[in-house]
Amino acid sequence: MRQLNSLRNIFFSLLILIAATNNAAALNIEDYGLLPDIRSVSISPDGKHYALIKRGNSGDAFYIVNIAKNEVVAGVDASAVKARSVYFATNEHVILLSSKTRRSFRIRGKWEQDTAISFNLKTKKMKVLPTSYKDLYEAQSGLGRIVGINEQKKEVYMPAYVGASEPRNDLLRVNIDNGRALLHARGNHYVIDWFVGDQGKVLAREEYREREQEHRVLSKVSGKWKTIYTKKTDVPDISILAINHSEDALIYSESYQDADAIYSMSLSDGSITGPMFEEEKTDIQSILTTSLNRKFDGILYSGLLPSYQFLDENHQANMAAIQDLYPGSEIHPISNTADKSRSVILVSGNEGADNYLIFDSIERRVSLLGTGYPEVSKDKIAPVKAIRYKARDGLSISAIITKPLNSENAKKLPMIVMPHGGPESYDSIRFDWWAQFLARKGYLVLQPNFRGSSGFGNDFRIAGRGKWGKEMQDDVSDGVLAMIKTGAADPDRVCIVGASYGGYAAMAGGAFSPDLYRCVVAVAGVSDIPKMLRDQAYTSGKRHWVVSYWNSVIGNSKSEKEKLNKISPVNAAANFKAPLLMLHGKDDTVVPIVQSKRMLKAMRKAGKQAELITLKGEDHWLSSSETRLELLKSVSDFLDQYNPTDNLIPMESLNHSSAVQ
Repeated sequence: MRQLNSLRNIFFSLLILIAATNNAAALNIEDYGLLPDIRSVSISPDGKHYALIKRGNSGDAFYIVNIAKNEVVAGVDASAVKARSVYFATNEHVILLSSKTRRSFRIRGKWEQDTAISFNLKTKKMKVLPTSYKDLYEAQSGLGRIVGINEQKKEVYMPAYVGASEPRNDLLRVNIDNGRALLHARGNHYVIDWFVGDQGKVLAREEYREREQEHRVLSKVSGKWKTIYTKKTDVPDISILAINHSEDALIYSESYQDADAIYSMSLSDGSITGPMFEEEKTDIQSILTTSLNRKFDGILYSGLLPSYQFLDENHQANMAAIQDLYPGSEIHPISNTADKSRSVILVSGNEGADNYLIFDSIERRVSLLGTGYPEVSKDKIAPVKAIRYKARDGLSISAIITKPLNSENAKKLPMIVMPHGGPESYDSIRFDWWAQFLARKGYLVLQPNFRGSSGFGNDFRIAGRGKWGKEMQDDVSDGVLAMIKTGAADPDRVCIVGASYGGYAAMAGGAFSPDLYRCVVAVAGVSDIPKMLRDQAYTSGKRHWVVSYWNSVIGNSKSEKEKLNKISPVNAAANFKAPLLMLHGKDDTVVPIVQSKRMLKAMRKAGKQAELITLKGEDHWLSSSETRLELLKSVSDFLDQYNPTDNLIPMESLNHSSAVQ
């Protein structure tokens, strides 16, 4: 990455309202398909600067802005990498996080390599963290991770795998100005996390020992390592997420009855306090923390409209007031000053296409900093709402529907059902660029939160275990039937579109419910489950807890092989009646492209209509604007051919650069 020499051509400014654009006759896919115009906005601890990632014509860049002067003070070109996030480590130091897909003939497969760069606001110098360290293991994805900071010594603490055959997870202390690294704490091959206090003291480490299938927590508050937690388990069932402000306990989440709850684990003796903060039929989506040392600050609860609980009562009241201003949107406080007098808040949903606000709690003022999708003004956002329907076995399923503009009372609309990825994830009312694009074309979009989704309690999540291609798939089909029954959807004009697990569900829909769909689109989808499990065991190791997790979620790769073959779309290609379009990133490190290639081969062998578009240089997360645009254009053309809307909207054309098979 390099600094930008000229900052005069920055086409954004601070605290101004973005003018609404005129409705154009043509549907411009760039309004939806480009990466957000701004993202990852962070405010400095003293509230004097903010940093963000800004999309430009030639790629992304990191920018730092002086708030009082409304002036860009620094810019760093990130067009050669994938800009992931930006945040303040101190008032003077900004951390720029990026990644690249890597491959080595000495290592199994590909991996996504993270890189952290420290930018000094005073000197304008950049340093990779760490600049170098002896015997760093080559294929590690989390090298840019910072787990603690000592501001007085200007040191950050970074886990790193060191060694070759069985690398250790050591903790390095890295000078934030020059990038020099020294060993801070020696680990072992089993360490999965470190916890550090404000003065750099190592408080604890977390381990998972694969051979023994044992989860451990070790404390060092007494000066010597002491095991304070141990449990035999093939998959860790607690998630250690933070430390308390007095630095004498770890904060972790665990399922409690039909909810997640927070517990405290004493670092002196491992004694447990809790449960705390549990909400019935709700998951804890994440822990909110202050500082890089992960001091516990509050809870983000999942749900169709996520909610928060902060330790600071004033901050809690302020966020509740913001939520009242935007009742139809998700509110996410993403960055605060040290005293919480100023906060950066993301508003996403019916009232905003990823709008970033600065809230001043002293002056009681909310100002718009910018928006992720500036061409999609509020009047262009297709209305989003939550619904519920009954699955065939009586289970209540929540879903999100997005309707075309001005179609509130319309009946028998062409519909796209979009099952989400994960599958332990969920769809909410936040702005969804893909669903909004499809609604803009004239489709009713249904996003079902089928059983097995997270966000709705432990029982609902566990209900999906072992149900791929069965009850989980029935929930998707039953959502389609429910929309048909109400008259909202035309039974003869339904297509299924999904990515990742949603790509599997799309292909499973075409294979196991062939009369329900006119066409199928699968992006980075799993088609051959036994191969997926074999590949996971090969890359991670047979005893790795991730392998155990997938065996519990889908089915055992050895004892249930026949079942897994039956629910794999690759073995049911002959059932397809609808045409299939697949898109897959060539650099996908989560679901390898061989999954789509196998499905293409099976479809052609069965004499079925199928096409595979290879997205060159793309990963699992659609990280580039170019391939997002290619995806929307390809999917749009496919839908126009096989499931056209009543009134086709002309769309600006793009040059294709991806490989079609």
